[in-house]
Amino acid sequence: MLAESGYVGQPVRLMAAQDIASHKAWGDIATGLLARLGMKVDFAAVDWGTLVAQAPQKSPPGQGGWQMMVTAFSGSDSIDPTNRNIRANVPGWPSSPQVESEIAAWFDSKTLDEEKEIARRLNKAALDHVVYAPLGHFYRYQAWRKNVTGIAQGPLPFLWGREQDGLELERQAGENIMDRRSFRGHQGGNDPRGLLRVRD
Repeated sequence: MLAESGYVGQPVRLMAAQDIASHKAWGDIATGLLARLGMKVDFAAVDWGTLVAQAPQKSPPGQGGWQMMVTAFSGSDSIDPTNRNIRANVPGWPSSPQVESEIAAWFDSKTLDEEKEIARRLNKAALDHVVYAPLGHFYRYQAWRKNVTGIAQGPLPFLWGREQDGLELERQAGENIMDRRSFRGHQGGNDPRGLLRVRD
């Protein structure tokens, strides 16, 4: 199957941020999987700043470019089917006329049933074009002091509507409402997903 795709053993550059534990682990896993599939991988474990600086590079690998990079996005990034992760405006620049056509159709839809049908076609088109390969997902946990209430669950700690011992808290610089020693834990609403961004 690799031969049919035109791959002839050239090194494939894969970048992952080594200073973000989940990204480094996903990079190790992706490198091992690609090697087992018969690909020669140039694994660049770099810091996040370097990855972000190199991600926009469209030059060929060996001249600052890349073919794959490990990143992640929050579940809330995919609330609507037209999310940026399947569009040509992110590093990798996936460009699929079918994806763009279905996105335009979704915006033009008139009924909920029509939206659902278009979203199904859009999902299939995005997966058929392979704009990214899902590597997994995880939940983030948040811990708050026991006397802090009104914590809204969401993709990140929202700093409004909180109360401490019945008094509304103002957001202040240096405020320490998170405490590792005395907390009531709950699962945050965030559902980050790791992905391998594939360059078009």
